[in-house]
Amino acid sequence: MKSDIVIVGCGGTGSHYIKELGRYLYGNRCLRNDEIRIVLVDGDQVEDKNLVRQAFLPQDIGYNKAQVMAEMLSQAYGLSVDYYDGYIDCEKDIEKLVRDNSLVFLVGCVDNHQCRQSMHSFYMNREHCIYMDSANEYQSGEIVIGSRIGGMEMYPDRASYFPDVLQEGAVKRSEESCEVLNQAEPQHLLTNQFAALILLANTIKFLSDDWPGGIVFFDAFKCYSMDRTPREEAS
Repeated sequence: MKSDIVIVGCGGTGSHYIKELGRYLYGNRCLRNDEIRIVLVDGDQVEDKNLVRQAFLPQDIGYNKAQVMAEMLSQAYGLSVDYYDGYIDCEKDIEKLVRDNSLVFLVGCVDNHQCRQSMHSFYMNREHCIYMDSANEYQSGEIVIGSRIGGMEMYPDRASYFPDVLQEGAVKRSEESCEVLNQAEPQHLLTNQFAALILLANTIKFLSDDWPGGIVFFDAFKCYSMDRTPREEAS
């Protein structure tokens, strides 16, 4: 089955994950075929402050983050990558990025609940979909991996663990003011990289035909992660 890997958010966690995913695919050329398509999504431009904790270089400043990452994967690893230099404000924004009847591997590296609501709706209405959502604070966080196959949910997504994500009133990412965006507390570089490697580990499972699912809690400063399945959560 053809697969679309759609990565929403190319900033703190997303940029490190994308870079290492490209390195992994370069070393596994058998995976680089028409059956796997990568789409990067981000409406932000690279700023000087991003260089401290994101995988960008000074020459990237002023350019769109998704475009920069797509060009990096093409130039460094010879990968063909599509990108969308806008924001995800509704389910249809994702639908137009994927192929009909494809298995969608959706990766969320965002901090906006409206965007998460859009990804949740897409996930719930897709017959075949894996949805990994990463969230972290300064040093710790969690990654939730939901999966659906044949219209049946094998593992729930973030909304099952954190229902507040679905609360109404969240501001769309495209409508957030500069003041609101500047107030966001940055995560530590190590935390972003730690989260990115957990995302990569579960992506490798997917590419190896091992269906991932569940929730992973982690603390980058204490160097630990803990996997839990929904069954373990209920016990």
